[in-house]
Amino acid sequence: MLKITDLNTHYGPIHALKGVDMEIGKGEVVSLIGSNGAGKSTLLNTIVGIARSSGGRVEFMGKEITNSPPHTMTKLGISISPEGREVFPALTVEENLRLGAYTVNDKKKIADSYERVYQIFPRLKERIRQSAGTLSGGEQQMLAIGRALMCGPELLLLDEPSLGLAPNFVLLIFDLIKEINRQGVTILLIEQNANMALSASNRAYVLENGKVTMSGDAKEIANDPRIKKAYLGLG
Repeated sequence: MLKITDLNTHYGPIHALKGVDMEIGKGEVVSLIGSNGAGKSTLLNTIVGIARSSGGRVEFMGKEITNSPPHTMTKLGISISPEGREVFPALTVEENLRLGAYTVNDKKKIADSYERVYQIFPRLKERIRQSAGTLSGGEQQMLAIGRALMCGPELLLLDEPSLGLAPNFVLLIFDLIKEINRQGVTILLIEQNANMALSASNRAYVLENGKVTMSGDAKEIANDPRIKKAYLGLG
């Protein structure tokens, strides 16, 4: 579904991504783990055109999309829930969700998307008229993911969905991520909570200093002594 080949990204003189190769198959949950500054968010931003690649290819469903404008991604079938949630605090839950379907003109599809989001996140339906700024951090994260689902994506990119959340909300968010995947959405998960990410994923990549240093089955990576020591606090 998504194929990344020898991808490079520069921020001025800084070489942020250094020849990244990655593949994500339809129906998978693939996690990308790494420390702060490893280049995880840069990779996501380069995939969706927020950051410009300085070399390499990004292909989606067999079509090259390298450096395509960000506003074209939802029409292609790619949606992103950004780090920090980025909800619009003065708008209601319903209004925030509607913004996620800005490329959809079919009223029935929009109504179906609302229903789907409320089925996955019933707490949002209870707060439909509430301003997003008054929601808890966990509820705002639900809203950010729900907004990303409103366009009916084939591929959902999640950037640090558990960041800053209480432990009970972290567990809930990961349960919901698994449910979204069960409904047929392919997921690329960027997450500092390596233990949770690996437990929820089919496969994983480890990014260090802009390079992929390890990839494979998520369970095997979780059991690797180097990963246990560096990211899981074990060993």
